[in-house]
Amino acid sequence: MLIIPAIDLYQGNVVRLIKGDPAQSKVYSNNPLEMAKKWEDEGAKLLHVVDLSAALGQGDNFEIIKTFLRELKVKIEIGGGIRSLEKAKELVDLGAQRVIIGTKGLDEDFLNRLTKEIDSEKIAVGVDVIDSLMAVEGWKKKTDFSGLDFIAYLQLKMIKWIIYTDISRDGTLEGLDCKETKKLKLFEGMNIILAGGVASLDDLKLVEKNFPFIWGVIVGKALYEGRIKLSEAKEYLNIDNI
Repeated sequence: MLIIPAIDLYQGNVVRLIKGDPAQSKVYSNNPLEMAKKWEDEGAKLLHVVDLSAALGQGDNFEIIKTFLRELKVKIEIGGGIRSLEKAKELVDLGAQRVIIGTKGLDEDFLNRLTKEIDSEKIAVGVDVIDSLMAVEGWKKKTDFSGLDFIAYLQLKMIKWIIYTDISRDGTLEGLDCKETKKLKLFEGMNIILAGGVASLDDLKLVEKNFPFIWGVIVGKALYEGRIKLSEAKEYLNIDNI
């Protein structure tokens, strides 16, 4: 299982939101490259970078992301506002390990074109849920479509990578929802990355022990608040599976 530091970019800063709400944001750095290098230096094998500005339709942080891809050696998966095939291809061409598709994953025509043009190993789809139901448009709109049903659909579309985020816990440090996580075993053949609510090293140990089908866990606020130290986590977790 991999521990994956999150870098959320909003208006040029590294921030963490509570439940995806920009009104409940905290800035942790105004130097994103410095923060990314910190996680790289501490041994991260993969960074999870999200352009929140782009996701929310409030500009973008594309120049920062290009700097990441140019100057960092660590692998990077990138999401947030990727709504065109051209942008997805550009990010892959620039060196992104994977692009993460959000709301556009519900667009069957777009998904079909994407999987024809880009290697499946370079595509992840974000499954963002509130009370097990999908949320879209920067997490602002809750649907009546089950997250599990959506993953089943993506499996039929030959999608290999899933980023499963529990929005109701994201940024709260409340711990993981084990009941919902257990259900993801249905998709053991896919590479599932879990996000939302990680509060301590105990949460990571719990995933490793009880949910071996989880490929990786994204950690944000717990790292930024010092509740988890990346170097300490490496002592307990196998992070060489990338």
